[in-house]
Amino acid sequence: MDRLTGRERQVLALLGGGLPTRALASKLGIAERTVKSHITHIIGKLELESRLEAALVANIHHDLICPGAIGGFHG
Repeated sequence: MDRLTGRERQVLALLGGGLPTRALASKLGIAERTVKSHITHIIGKLELESRLEAALVANIHHDLICPGAIGGFHG
């Protein structure tokens, strides 16, 4: 997770919540193509195969992505 930027961590946390690209973009105030770019970088940096795999990683390792979160998903 150390290879991810702060923004990539935000995107990954929200991705773990199952939000589609458009909703992620809206929530973060960025363009959809920027979200897609972040997701591509996340998948590459974490050596994953897909967006689904990234979402699963986000849920499994939520405490590493959002160290301040207490209980439940706060993405």
